[in-house]
Amino acid sequence: MKILYVISVMVLVGALIGGVTNSLAIRMLFRPYKPVFLFGKRVPFTPGLIPKRRGELADQLGKLVMEHLLTADSMKRKLENSQFQEKMEEWVKAELQKYLESGITVEEFLSRFGIEDAEVLLKGNLVRIVEYKYEEIMTGLRTKPFEQVLPASMVHSVHSKIPFAAEYVLTKAVHYFESPEGKRQLNKMIQDFIATRGKLGSVVQMFMGNYNIVDKVQPEVVKFLKHDGTKDVLLKVLYGEWEKIKGMEIREVEDKLTKETILSTIHKALERTLNIQGWMEKSIFEAVQPIHPWMMEKLVPSILLTGSHLVLEKLEELLAKLQLEDVVRDQVESFSLEQLEEMVLSVSKKELKMITYLGALLGGLIGLFQGMFVLLV
Repeated sequence: MKILYVISVMVLVGALIGGVTNSLAIRMLFRPYKPVFLFGKRVPFTPGLIPKRRGELADQLGKLVMEHLLTADSMKRKLENSQFQEKMEEWVKAELQKYLESGITVEEFLSRFGIEDAEVLLKGNLVRIVEYKYEEIMTGLRTKPFEQVLPASMVHSVHSKIPFAAEYVLTKAVHYFESPEGKRQLNKMIQDFIATRGKLGSVVQMFMGNYNIVDKVQPEVVKFLKHDGTKDVLLKVLYGEWEKIKGMEIREVEDKLTKETILSTIHKALERTLNIQGWMEKSIFEAVQPIHPWMMEKLVPSILLTGSHLVLEKLEELLAKLQLEDVVRDQVESFSLEQLEEMVLSVSKKELKMITYLGALLGGLIGLFQGMFVLLV
């Protein structure tokens, strides 16, 4: 009975020693946080292992991340994975659609990128671009004949349309002078002519008596306009003027119209066509609505594909420039020892407890063997 008691005590003592020793060893990984001094000398094993070696630990973690975890090869495999690319494309499309439907206007969208007064800025840039392009184009064209500048098809088209233009002018003129308004205008012209001829006008007026001159002149004017010879004369005039225009240098046309007038006309046409103010007030979704299907089905996949290829080509250089090793090291060194201990214990709490229990078990077994050995001796 006495022997059994001795063996039990030795087992308990061994278990206690083993458990306490392992628990103390685990605690000494972190504790104490600072060196302890006794009689002016540092107590051995203070501070704990991790506080003492935190700089080396940070360096090793940084190297571990870069050399074994976030390697260029592992990143490339992930980026080249078809499932990852599909998920990335779905995510980008969903986020883009959400942003488009947020209701912000084009002007608000541009202001988020630091572009204030976008409407004024866009109009000003448009004016400068038009004026620059106009001068760039006209510099090489001013000495050329008008005929060389116009496309051959346009020159031929204008030439072929001259008979139709002459017919149109004469038809409109006939309709006008046959109308009451045309007759009144013709009568006014006749009266003004007679009034400016002094005595000759009075003689003509006296000779005609009460007879209305316009009633005699109007049919003659209409007959003149309908005569084939009139059309031939008009055609000759139009063809002649067209030949003169074709032979004119561009600078002559510019001088006649003036550069300011031409640019003003171009600016007004662009302003009406583009409607910058109305476009700025639209929501982003309304602005991109015409190209929305193409943007989602073609543009987004194309950008992602091009971007992924660019990243893959420059991945090693990019990782080197990011200096993730330094980032990990600095981050670990920035942790307080309490945070670092809590982080490690939260991950390996169960395993560390098992090590303590294992120490108690081994200590108990050693105590049992010692007791058996004493019993045998």
